[in-house]
Amino acid sequence: MTVIQAKILDSTHLELSRPISSKRGEAILVSIPDENEEYPAWRDASMRHFMMAYSDEDAIYDRL
Repeated sequence: MTVIQAKILDSTHLELSRPISSKRGEAILVSIPDENEEYPAWRDASMRHFMMAYSDEDAIYDRL
């Protein structure tokens, strides 16, 4: 998978930051993160796993 940035020109058009190898008419997938639904769950899960990696002696990380 390749990830590149794209600028939104309007509600149906994007301007890619660099060319891609796909040809005109081919279908590609575009992923648009929905911050309201998935981000808090991923953030919370990643913080729990991050905190499990440190012992009680590493209390400096508790303030994150």
